[in-house]
Amino acid sequence: MKQFVVSHRASAGWLLAVVAIGVLVPDAFGAGWLSTFTTCAVVALPAAGVGLLYGELGLTSLTQFAFVGIGGWVALRLGIGFGWPMPALIAAAAVVTALFGAALSIPALRLRDLYLALVTLLVAASVNIALNATGFPNGGSGFLGYQSVGKLSRLPRPSFATSDAGYFRLVLAHAAVVFVGFGLVKRSAVGRAWALTAQSEGAARASGVKVTQLKVLAFTMAAAVSGIAGALIAGQLGQLAPSTFQPSNSILLFALVVIGGARSPLGWCIAALLYRAAPYLLDQWGIDGNVAMMIFGAAVLHNLLSAPGGLAEQLSGLARLVRSKLPSRTRVPA
Repeated sequence: MKQFVVSHRASAGWLLAVVAIGVLVPDAFGAGWLSTFTTCAVVALPAAGVGLLYGELGLTSLTQFAFVGIGGWVALRLGIGFGWPMPALIAAAAVVTALFGAALSIPALRLRDLYLALVTLLVAASVNIALNATGFPNGGSGFLGYQSVGKLSRLPRPSFATSDAGYFRLVLAHAAVVFVGFGLVKRSAVGRAWALTAQSEGAARASGVKVTQLKVLAFTMAAAVSGIAGALIAGQLGQLAPSTFQPSNSILLFALVVIGGARSPLGWCIAALLYRAAPYLLDQWGIDGNVAMMIFGAAVLHNLLSAPGGLAEQLSGLARLVRSKLPSRTRVPA
């Protein structure tokens, strides 16, 4: 019962934070920063997928941006080619990428650590090669819907979120739903089984845990939320380019999730901000955004040596320390 109450309090806290951000951010920042924060909210979804796999099961997947690309391709093909509305595009992207994720889970049943990372990286490279070969749908004829000349079509935004502020709130709402959903799953029997599996697969199997199904489920969920991100980024930009979904981006995202904290929604948000907002801020200051890579490298080293739980864990510890130093509230006598 106590766990149920804590879970719902955490969910309510996240929802209140999302409402506050959705109300305040569009009015407080200019168009450039609003677009950047929208992208951050999109990136938070594949970051959550990385956190689910690595934080709960210790599985290293370097394919999240490949799944984002697949989701974007599906959304552009169905949206431009057949006029599907955005909710249907998001659902279709999630289903298609979930199937890809379930297929990818097959090698995960036998591989771990470096070997799993290499296999998933090869899958990411293969997807990127395929996207470069086919291009993203832009109004062309045929199954691929791609054309290199002529008037290029763009995916329209939904009528209820045509403005940048409205679309930011739409993306933020999807991120909030994913975060709350992941939190509920992690606190359920499935989450407890994941935790036992991460500690010892042998012990988990001996306890009756269906390890194979749990891994398939985790990969499927991580891929599905990345597919949702692909549909959302397609709606934000109207068109996509294969260069956005290079394997190096998946490697960078994994490193940033480790820096932020793989087990915490706050860590996923930190990873998303580091991925997009930090380079943009450096550019605004006239500093080459690639300098961020040097900072990220130092941060990864710091995490490995002194903060395995990431920045989110450190911030939580700091908050607990501050609360412990505050004077306790005394009850006023009636």
